[in-house]
Amino acid sequence: MFIGPTVAAALALWISNASGGVVAIRNVNVVPMDVERVDAAQTVILRGATIESVGPARKASLPRGATVIDGRGKYLLPGLSDMHAHLAGPGDPPGMAEAELILFLANGVTTIRNMRGFPSHLVLRGKVARGELLGPAIITAGPGLDGQSAKSPAEGDFAVREHKSLGYDLIKVLPGLSLPAYDAIAQTARQLKIPFAGHVPPGVGLLHALDAGQQTIEHLDGYLEHKKFAEAVRHTIDAGAWNCPTMAVMEANLGLVDEAALLARPELEYVPRPFVDLWLKIRSYGNPPRAVSQRMHANRMALLKALNDGDARILMGTDSPQLFNVPGFSIRRETQLMKEAGLKPFDILRSATLRAGQYTGRPCGTIQPGQCADVILLDADPLKDVLNLSRLAGVIVQGRWLPRSDLQRRLKAIRERPGNYRRRAGVP
Repeated sequence: MFIGPTVAAALALWISNASGGVVAIRNVNVVPMDVERVDAAQTVILRGATIESVGPARKASLPRGATVIDGRGKYLLPGLSDMHAHLAGPGDPPGMAEAELILFLANGVTTIRNMRGFPSHLVLRGKVARGELLGPAIITAGPGLDGQSAKSPAEGDFAVREHKSLGYDLIKVLPGLSLPAYDAIAQTARQLKIPFAGHVPPGVGLLHALDAGQQTIEHLDGYLEHKKFAEAVRHTIDAGAWNCPTMAVMEANLGLVDEAALLARPELEYVPRPFVDLWLKIRSYGNPPRAVSQRMHANRMALLKALNDGDARILMGTDSPQLFNVPGFSIRRETQLMKEAGLKPFDILRSATLRAGQYTGRPCGTIQPGQCADVILLDADPLKDVLNLSRLAGVIVQGRWLPRSDLQRRLKAIRERPGNYRRRAGVP
């Protein structure tokens, strides 16, 4: 759990906005996510931003004036979390960050951890927490610290103090940090009780990062270099660290998805054309020989399975929008690869629900009284096939019911924005 002063302030705002209307979801199959099970024929009462009650439909009485949703044949589970996202910043087209928030919601994502922060993201975080802007709850890192922004221990110490004073929720560490600068960042972060997370700089190494208290390891950084998987998994568990694997973006980064297949992804229509052009340019820089890329990918898949089998703490994260991973839709790509790695549907879902709640310290991630009322309604059982996450019937966020028709209308408005990518003729 990493809840700190800024997250606590946002949580207080969230609680203060919990006095909205009442929603009753009747005769629904509940996937509570505390353990692997489905509770059939339940009625769930949501009051404002809080789950008020969960119980058998035959015994439930509906509050007067409640918005009633027929849940027959549907499945209710906690809203999903993307714990590695990158919201549009000051240099991106106006309104793009707000559009990304809708893309997340339209795919059932009700919490995001923004891993490259700007002051504009602090403003967005506040607007969402106060209910002034529709979107997932935002947790945001600062701008990121590397060998240029923190060249020395003194600069690292100063940067952590500055990011803390500005109100960021965590410190992001990047490649390029020297070991002395990294250690100064870690020491100051511990002193100020602000988490630090991110990459594992080559000069630091995985085991040292774990021992220093780095809260999350992004992209499975440092594990392949360490080579001894069993030792690394044990060390991770002993350290209580979290992993955010971002499998789909790394698969694309290794050049293992054909360009034609990438360009054929229908969700690219939701992003500006310059983004796609940039991704193509990055791709043109070249990749390792295919046999090497395939071996690296296979090792990453085996490592993810080993971490999961060892009950290491795994968070769903996609690194969107990076390399053809579109916000929200990227969750579908990520779940597919986690499935291919051999993780059970419950474990994949847990990484985006229960685990995310445990990580953030927010009362979210399960369907239980007192938990936050960020929930999603599906047309099929995700425990039978995790890809059923794409069969979204609606989302409740900030106490507001957004049926599929509403979400589709909002998606259409984003898709039709001038300057968005359009598939070229001849692309399958």
